Amino acid sequence: MKIGYIIPNCDVSGGISVVCQHVNRLAKRGHEVFLLSVDKAKPMDWFPDQRVPVVGLNDWKGDLDVLVATGWSTSFLLSSVSATVKCYFVQSDETRFHPPETRWRHLTALTYYFGVNYLTEAKWIKHWLNETFGHRVELVPNGLDLTIFHKCDPLEPRGKRPRILLEGAINLPYKGMSEAFEVVRPMDVDVWCVSSYGVPKPDWRCNRFFEHFPMQDMRRVYSSCDILLKLSRVEGFFGPPMEMMACGGVSVVGKVTGYDEYIEDGVNAIVVEPQDIEGARAAVQRLIDDQSLRDRLIEGGEKTANQWGWEDSIDILEKYYSDLLSNPLCWANSTRRAEFDSSICYVYDFMCRGMLPEEITSSDSLQSVPPHAQKLAAYLASKRWFWTVSAAVKSVYKAIKSIRNSSATKQSSVR
Repeated sequence: MKIGYIIPNCDVSGGISVVCQHVNRLAKRGHEVFLLSVDKAKPMDWFPDQRVPVVGLNDWKGDLDVLVATGWSTSFLLSSVSATVKCYFVQSDETRFHPPETRWRHLTALTYYFGVNYLTEAKWIKHWLNETFGHRVELVPNGLDLTIFHKCDPLEPRGKRPRILLEGAINLPYKGMSEAFEVVRPMDVDVWCVSSYGVPKPDWRCNRFFEHFPMQDMRRVYSSCDILLKLSRVEGFFGPPMEMMACGGVSVVGKVTGYDEYIEDGVNAIVVEPQDIEGARAAVQRLIDDQSLRDRLIEGGEKTANQWGWEDSIDILEKYYSDLLSNPLCWANSTRRAEFDSSICYVYDFMCRGMLPEEITSSDSLQSVPPHAQKLAAYLASKRWFWTVSAAVKSVYKAIKSIRNSSATKQSSVR
């Protein structure tokens, strides 16, 4: 099969690392696989043994058997690449990534109405997509690569004080990093932090900081720390606690969506209520004080990590794509559904090119433009330079309309 995955960029992220597992493992099975980057293509050497070609989406030529969107923004680009089957790999409810009533939240919500094939990594997402939107969803569980995550020599030997690891994108509030720093602020511990987006604030206590850290080296960070504190408010499958388990550590996590895919409170981790600062602090201190509890959870975590290999999931994924190709029912241009999918893509392009919601709903909106001008705007949108030319078209139209109104007023006055 010839398969392409659309990614927003080539930067370090948990979601893209999952995609890299998909594509590299499919490639090893003999499939022709590509990563199509919306941003400029560049080497992704942060992911271990990454060998799948990375191509800029604008530079891509040719057809695919299977095209896969990997997040809300990439789903709007499914119509721009030719493929027999088109899929949407949903890794979370991404509406929660945006503040309420923002245009990005509403745009993200639109993506779950696409008439494409859906797959996901977690049971809760499958249930949500089915119950809310009526989609039939294939579950391809995330796995753990034990060649990447395992016990190893630490980056730095542990000292007398316990070492707490905080992991997550600092500049994304829903990752709960400010809360995690608040938990450890008064504690007698060393604090290490890993962030792919944002740096600790000056008044946050941080003994060592890692930014855009290569995945293959993360095991040395995990192996250097005693406890991972993870207080995200939005997750899909929730990978770092399992990675910490494989490296011989233990975690305190918030009760976030996806935690119960593999985490059992008191068996392989400690679970606290969301945003419960005092509860999280007490849990960390409990692990520090109770060696027997810590040892029991570490043992439980190691057992859990050994149960989540990738190959069974790739078996499911490979069969899913093969079955779809045997009866492709996606983005068939002969159906009315395809028209609506294209309309959703148009709305996205329209709003992203500078047309704000208040402009769209105002009396001076594009709705007042004659049909032939609307068709021109749609054509320009498909060419990706809509925002500059449409602004000019709109200005010219307004000027002509103003002249006509002025002329009509004068004629009325004369009469």
